[in-house]
Amino acid sequence: MTSFMHKLAEGLRSREQYLEDHSVHPIFDGEDGDSIKEEYLDLLSDLKEFSERVDQLTAVGKEYDEHFIRNIKNEHEKLSVRIDAWAKKIK
Repeated sequence: MTSFMHKLAEGLRSREQYLEDHSVHPIFDGEDGDSIKEEYLDLLSDLKEFSERVDQLTAVGKEYDEHFIRNIKNEHEKLSVRIDAWAKKIK
């Protein structure tokens, strides 16, 4: 599970870097562009906090069941993110 979370975080960081490098995107050009971009940046911040929380719980070896669900939508576009992370000791 730990290696999966690291690969997931690495993939998300790569995507985040790509989007930062190519931040001029048609979705941000419309009437709702500024609000969607702000929501997207908030999503990235929340996702980073979620990833750090899971990393901390994993590092101390605690059992956890964490969920991350966010939706961003406007008239024409929708972005949904859902991540479930858990660790349970098998007896």
